[in-house]
Amino acid sequence: MINEQEKPHKSIWLLSAALACVGAGQSTVFILIPSEVRSLGFSEFEVGLIFSISALAWMIFSPFWGRLSDRFGRGSIFLLGMIGFAFSMASFAAILISAQNLLLPLALVFPLLILTRLINGLLGSAVRPAAGGRIADLTSPTTRTAGFARFDAGWQFGVVIGPIVVGVLLSIFNENLLAPFLFIALLGLLIGFYNFKNMNETAQPQDYENTTKLKFYDSRVWPSLLVASFMGISNACLVLTSALYTKDVIVTSGESVYAVVAIGFSLVAMSGMFANLFIVDKFKIRPLNLIKWGCSLILVSYLFLANATSISNLYLSLIMFGLGSGLIRPGNVTILSLSVSPKEQGAASGWMGTVFPIGHLITPFSIMPLYMLSPNLPYLAISFLALLLIIFILLTQKKYFYY
Repeated sequence: MINEQEKPHKSIWLLSAALACVGAGQSTVFILIPSEVRSLGFSEFEVGLIFSISALAWMIFSPFWGRLSDRFGRGSIFLLGMIGFAFSMASFAAILISAQNLLLPLALVFPLLILTRLINGLLGSAVRPAAGGRIADLTSPTTRTAGFARFDAGWQFGVVIGPIVVGVLLSIFNENLLAPFLFIALLGLLIGFYNFKNMNETAQPQDYENTTKLKFYDSRVWPSLLVASFMGISNACLVLTSALYTKDVIVTSGESVYAVVAIGFSLVAMSGMFANLFIVDKFKIRPLNLIKWGCSLILVSYLFLANATSISNLYLSLIMFGLGSGLIRPGNVTILSLSVSPKEQGAASGWMGTVFPIGHLITPFSIMPLYMLSPNLPYLAISFLALLLIIFILLTQKKYFYY
């Protein structure tokens, strides 16, 4: 167990609260926006393009913001990211409502939607690198894993609570789409300013002159990015195929596919939170062991999923996946953080942010063709990738994964 004196700084909960707003916003966008955009007459390809361009911008700019947070401080970069997130959320909903009420020419709607999501990719990508560097600043090597676990739990909480908040606000405000988006945006902005003030009050002066530029192919960096890429691909596979798989294989007696999938994703998030707050945060577990155990759980979860024929089997697979993810993420980011110097923490977090959306960029061209051949092939492929990753870690742990 971790002693009270060894627990991470309490202000990490503030960062976690900000990430909860971002997680709630992202889950809201993915749940509501595709159908709303399609109702305006746009195709599925155009809907996907809106999100793909934002993801690409996120990948490109995340390392940039990480380096800036090392050079100019965490607070201002973090606040800029939260402002970008809030503006993107509110303006996206405003454009949709204006289009639905014929206040905008249809020819302008699509480029404006791309622009507002692009702002989220350009500016919102600053949140995680600055926050990751801040956690490294606040924690010792022995408390860093718990600190990152608390931060990750904020995201999981937001993903769970976001759809609930949205449903309540839509019912209160007569299905007005702007209400939930504006609420999440304003709440995120408020928490962002509070974090900014707290960061500036407690920041320690740093001398980061002559800091070398951290490269993604640095031997201290790329192994952790490899693990994070696997996580991105495995998560995207689940997001993109679970509703299809549930409809094609699992649901056979009239149950609502949406309800089954919604409950399933809630189980993923809640089991991830359990792993974060009741395993990683409470016990001193070596970061490398967290990755090993997490990869093993994901391997088994996808094997179960590939052979699932009932809702109970589906839910068991998703719970195992959530537990595995909740172990891997804090363990992996801790190894990366401990591998680089204090002057490179923001840059390291920025590179981690780069691979965050990689799964959503490549799985439409890799996972979906496999699904078309057979619904269980994507899950068998992810299990095989997990096995390869475990073998790689076991063979190279003394060289790369020694924490």
